[in-house]
Amino acid sequence: KDDTHYVSLIAELESRGARVVPIYSGGLDFSGPVEEYYYDSNGKPIVDTIINLTGFALVGGPASQDHKKAASTLKKLNVPYMCAVPLVFQSFEEWQASELGLHPIQVALQVSLPEIDGAIEPIIYAGREGATGRSVPLADRVNLLADRAMKWASLRTKKNADKKIAITIFSFPPDKGNVGTAAYLDVFDSIKAVLKQLKTEGYDIGDAPSEKEAIMESVLNDPEARINSPELNVAYRMNTNEYYELTPYAKDLEENWGPAPGNLNSDGQNLVVYGKQFGNVFIGVQPSFGYEGDPMRLLFAKSASPHHGFAAYYTFLEKIFKADAVLHFGTHGSLEFMPGKQVGMSGTCYPDRLINSLPSAYLYAANNPSEATIAKRRSYSATVSYLTPPAENAGLYKGLKELKELISSYQGLRENEGRGPAIVNSIVSTAWTCNLDKDIDDLPDLETYDAKNDTPERRDDIVGKVYSQIMQIESRLLPCGLHTVGVPPSADEAVATLVNIAQLDRPEDGIEGIPRVIASSIGRDINDIYRGNN
Repeated sequence: KDDTHYVSLIAELESRGARVVPIYSGGLDFSGPVEEYYYDSNGKPIVDTIINLTGFALVGGPASQDHKKAASTLKKLNVPYMCAVPLVFQSFEEWQASELGLHPIQVALQVSLPEIDGAIEPIIYAGREGATGRSVPLADRVNLLADRAMKWASLRTKKNADKKIAITIFSFPPDKGNVGTAAYLDVFDSIKAVLKQLKTEGYDIGDAPSEKEAIMESVLNDPEARINSPELNVAYRMNTNEYYELTPYAKDLEENWGPAPGNLNSDGQNLVVYGKQFGNVFIGVQPSFGYEGDPMRLLFAKSASPHHGFAAYYTFLEKIFKADAVLHFGTHGSLEFMPGKQVGMSGTCYPDRLINSLPSAYLYAANNPSEATIAKRRSYSATVSYLTPPAENAGLYKGLKELKELISSYQGLRENEGRGPAIVNSIVSTAWTCNLDKDIDDLPDLETYDAKNDTPERRDDIVGKVYSQIMQIESRLLPCGLHTVGVPPSADEAVATLVNIAQLDRPEDGIEGIPRVIASSIGRDINDIYRGNN
């Protein structure tokens, strides 16, 4: 009998007051037992959280998944669905020593596939003894899994008026942008929309302002504020005794940062938490990650760690403010890039230590699924995608617009030996002014070139290359402003985006873009047209 790891988790949950309803299926389709045992006689769900201990997809296991059926089953139940992972291809010792963490094959089978069903939080809860091959529970992981499952469950049962929500904002790009910014997102306008919805649903938002500018002012005091700037509103000062008492891994940070409080998020005596509380909602500023450069490098840094201020922020959220959940607001912060294993966190991995038992939802731009996946797996976040702004053609301005007009003039006067060469000289001069020499390798030298001494064919070639570059610039897609959560694009914006999408060829799906279809309708090949666009 090899069930110690199952029994251990069930016992932990029951010791916390939970009524556990275990189900088992002899086959690989768990949707039937879910329907049979997780509803009462009136069809009302009787469970607040599901933990899948098989590590496989809900329907079909590792062999032949039916994700649509699984998603339909889970959507009807509408509770958090956690997919915990037992080590299969590694012993406990091998996983502990691995920088990668979970074996790549197991990541594919027991993390990626359940995620398609809607699973969150791939926490390792059991390992295999090297000698016997039997599964043994990993005590600290079982405790964490039980804590997190209970926290998610309490969100379903606790009254909205009593729930405490922490909204965490960032500076994007990390360490360089202004506070309260995120990729493609109007952060404070979106917070305004979220606060309004929270109030509608009975949450206590205190005296939170109803205007974007007022919310921004209350948190930042200065719209241009950056991380660690004196303008940020101080929500809490944590003395070092309190910090060391509440943060069990604080001593481990001293190797890189010395003793607390240090220099970051500190007033010299205390660790400082920036933000503002409105009733049961706290809007906090995630500290910088402490290292200049790309936060992705923290993933691969063996000896790096968050600084004391970063640790104090998450300690404050969990143990002083006592948040029931944290909403990470926009793409992206630094929590998910902190040092540790890539997938399958251990208790010494910093994303795991920082988020600990806090349920986390993370707003991530829809065009960045790769880093959203990192956030989902490493910081145990349920990711919620937001739209990127509608796109439109970049168009031309100033010198570039003048260039296009000169090219248009040349098309009508190219055979005029008096004015044609003069226009080419102007085109070359303006191209250099617009720095197109960096894009056009053989643009003639501005000091020595005179089109009068060149052949008509060569002049055409020069103008054609400039025109080709101008066309590329003009047709590039640029986002129109920033997205606000809950606000759909206008009809015009949606049409512009759809037209731009429809222009793209998608050979993998056998779909041709509109330009290619139009070219084919008149017996032309679009590639020939592009090549001859001069």
